[in-house]
Amino acid sequence: MTIPVSSETSASASAEQPKRLYRLVEPVYADLPAREAAAFFQSAVERTADRFGEECGIEESLLARREGPRWHALPSCGPELRSRLEELSPHEHEALAAQQVLFSAQPSPAFFWLLGARAEWLAAFRLAEAPGEGQVLLLQMARLAIQQRALEASWTGLLDRARAIQRSLLPDPLPTLRGFELAARSESAEAVGGDVFDAQPLSPGALGLMIADASGHGLPAALEARDVVVGLRMGAARQLKIDATIERLNGILCASTLSSRFVSLVYGELDESGAFDYINAGHPAPLVIGSDGARTLPESGRVLGVSPGSTYRVGHAEIPTGGLLLMYTDGVTECPSPDGEEFGLERLAGIARVLRDAPAAHLVSAVFDALAEHARQERLPDDASVFVVKRLF
Repeated sequence: MTIPVSSETSASASAEQPKRLYRLVEPVYADLPAREAAAFFQSAVERTADRFGEECGIEESLLARREGPRWHALPSCGPELRSRLEELSPHEHEALAAQQVLFSAQPSPAFFWLLGARAEWLAAFRLAEAPGEGQVLLLQMARLAIQQRALEASWTGLLDRARAIQRSLLPDPLPTLRGFELAARSESAEAVGGDVFDAQPLSPGALGLMIADASGHGLPAALEARDVVVGLRMGAARQLKIDATIERLNGILCASTLSSRFVSLVYGELDESGAFDYINAGHPAPLVIGSDGARTLPESGRVLGVSPGSTYRVGHAEIPTGGLLLMYTDGVTECPSPDGEEFGLERLAGIARVLRDAPAAHLVSAVFDALAEHARQERLPDDASVFVVKRLF
């Protein structure tokens, strides 16, 4: 006879007992490798038997995968459990797929667990005798810990792929423009983020430059940032004017189902003469650093993704010989110290003024070193990006 195991092993069990036990059990599975599913779950089953075999009286284990209507055991399983699985009727195979946890009392005590996001894996443990309350609870906490680790492992793989896609959108190396030196860097607060930069040749003597920040961080922001990069590149490929490109992109973002998200950006066209025509859509004002100090570029419009009918004015600036253009995201200037003090625009401008004659890449590294020292933590609290364009002659 097979019966479902209740998630509450006893009405008298303390509500805190499962929480305390889970905290003890979870570390056992924390280092399970995020690799191919069969190897992952096989390791989980073996670790359960090794770690909790004595406490729970585990004598045999099994791992099976569902293929069509039936479960098929992997070669490393115990012979009695394999025989029991093979002898199940089609109806009993379906019953296994319908219950998260099952306890079978005959012919000897055994637990059956469903594992994996789509319940495509089945683990089983044959016990020496019918388990008591504490043993049942221990096995249940082990199953939950494995499921949690499996979820984390699957997200790790997904985020690794998302990170690779996002990094592939960043130009590496940056394109060249005669008389200029470019350097940029982006650091995400999470595995992926909403900051992005781009530089694309428009003609032999001109580059399209962009820095953008999708609201929030993490995977949703990264997807929004990807759309911005692709949209701007398509506009440049069609040789649209920059105001038409930005207004078209704004319309696309406003129509997105991610209605709570928006994007700020600076996009401009730089030519060999040092002229920089740009649009600022609600982004922190870029800095132009010259021998006479630092100034911000004043032109600004509404962030993208909020108002479908927004229009944008083109601003005009010039990067002086020996000077530089510094674009950044608010994760730089708003980065807090442990005391809550923001990094600030003045500190950023001061670093740029001091290092105006240094290579562009050195300036970018210096800003991130200063941010790390200011924040005094391993990972920045928000996505942060810096883009430096230095005019050599």
